[in-house]
Amino acid sequence: MYLSWCLLFALAMVPLNQPVRAQQPVTPQAVDFTLPDLDGRPVRLSSFRGRWVIINFWATWCTPCLREIPELIWFSERYSDRATVIGVNYETAKIRSVRNFIIKRRISYPIVRIGEQPLEPFEPLIGLPSTFFVSPEGEYVARHVGELTAKDLEIFISAYQ
Repeated sequence: MYLSWCLLFALAMVPLNQPVRAQQPVTPQAVDFTLPDLDGRPVRLSSFRGRWVIINFWATWCTPCLREIPELIWFSERYSDRATVIGVNYETAKIRSVRNFIIKRRISYPIVRIGEQPLEPFEPLIGLPSTFFVSPEGEYVARHVGELTAKDLEIFISAYQ
């Protein structure tokens, strides 16, 4: 438990204004998953093929996540023609509580709940927020641990086109 708190503290001390270069490329691999949204309807990653998918793991108690949400909202609305943000609620809070949080924050992109099994290849997570980039071809190509801005996301996607 002590080690977990030390790791969480160390991650919290990472400067928040780091540019997107902090992303770690990964060996591209085809990925797919299906997770339930807050109403229990399945959301399948492969249904977004042909566009970028930004998979963002977050929690209502995560301060960097809270700062990142307005950036994700702006990005998802600005780039709705070529990218989709999927928020993965990574906590065990009651659905009603999470739904109220989403309404209050005016989150407009899809939110799904984490499943009972690890979501490979994305988990285990190193910290929150954690963001994963899936290309229009359905390949997982990069990850970023920590807060991102809309500008960071724009730069990343533009670099791949």
